[in-house]
Amino acid sequence: MKKNILVLGNGGREHAFVWSLMKDQQIHKIYCAPGNGGTQDIATNINIDINNPKEVLNFVKENNVDLTIVGPEAPLEKGIVDYFENENKLIFGPSKFASQLETSKIFAREVLNECNVNQPNFYICKTSKDIMNYFEKNGLPFVIKVDGLAAGKGVFVCHDLNDVNQAIVSIFDEDNFGKSSDKILIEEFLEGEELSVFAVCDGKNFKVLNTAQDHKRAFDDDLGPNTGGMGAYSPTPLSTRSLINEVKEEIYKPVLDYMIGLGFPFKGFLYAGLMLVDGKPYVIEFNVRMGDPETQVVLPLLQSSLYDLIHKATIQNLDDYKIKNSDATCVTIVLASNGYPNEYIKGQEILIEDDVLVFHAGTIKNKNKVIVNGGRVLNVVGFGNDLDDAIVDAYENIKKIKFKDMYFRKDIGKKGLSYKSKNILEDKNG
Repeated sequence: MKKNILVLGNGGREHAFVWSLMKDQQIHKIYCAPGNGGTQDIATNINIDINNPKEVLNFVKENNVDLTIVGPEAPLEKGIVDYFENENKLIFGPSKFASQLETSKIFAREVLNECNVNQPNFYICKTSKDIMNYFEKNGLPFVIKVDGLAAGKGVFVCHDLNDVNQAIVSIFDEDNFGKSSDKILIEEFLEGEELSVFAVCDGKNFKVLNTAQDHKRAFDDDLGPNTGGMGAYSPTPLSTRSLINEVKEEIYKPVLDYMIGLGFPFKGFLYAGLMLVDGKPYVIEFNVRMGDPETQVVLPLLQSSLYDLIHKATIQNLDDYKIKNSDATCVTIVLASNGYPNEYIKGQEILIEDDVLVFHAGTIKNKNKVIVNGGRVLNVVGFGNDLDDAIVDAYENIKKIKFKDMYFRKDIGKKGLSYKSKNILEDKNG
């Protein structure tokens, strides 16, 4: 019998989930809550509060949904997985406790400490005075992070005293983060190359997807404020087969075993944000869901059934599963409304030619017109036999899209071209 699927979220990541699932002959119907202007074309958008587990569960029961896939982190923090599992409903994501690997940066650091995983040195504190004491004792640079979820805005890289003061104002004087900043993490500043590694976990076993590299800063050459991500490419030349094996054996395996020991096995996507320092991977952060925009380059290269992969993980049967990926390279470039991540214009009409793969993010449909409804508007995708070709394809595809005050970075993927190891292929079989 064909399956009904519910995807929770409204970004480019969720559009990519829906797009990948809709290609599967095993799927009957896909719902997306709340969805966006892109998911509306290929799924049924549902207006429910995804942060209200009871409301989501009622929809699942009334509409015979066979599997729910959680996109963003907020419903996980609300305990939606625990709620569903108490009612014997299939849902893919970690429990509220296991979600602390993302929802509490301090919890994640302490777990990594127990597992002897490479990570920055860190210090836990609560007050602005604690931060200044650390500064006077240790000097610069260092990184200040609020402990809880902060929509990607709770990290402050401090290179000078002005940076430190700005962080203190934002956290304490303006109280921008509420309870998320009840505890503060100060971390050693590491320099190196960043990459994202994604694993699908069933509580005991895990399979690694293609790696990716995100571009967080708003402007070219990694300048400007941090954003949710302005583009990505996959795979990254940094991910040699030996590195991926090291990440599996020295990061994922001990952490997942430790979570089993705590009595809360980790089931879901576990995304490790890594920094390569002299070739050695250090964990900068964990996320307990797929990245955005990285999902938009990882899933187009996945040749295995996304439904099979997630379903097997949900029922704890991943052990013998083999992931197959294309040998191609994929690039996505975020088209934003000018001014993002600060104030930006909404309401512009978007024109998109048919022969381009685009994942919608901040869009809505209004009388068959696609309208800008967020800062990160669209994710334009390009493919190639190598990174050079994929970059060219993605930027050519941007010419097929028009809306007023469109902004995008001009250097997505450029860093990848500079890596000396660009001729080394990663393990394609996860």
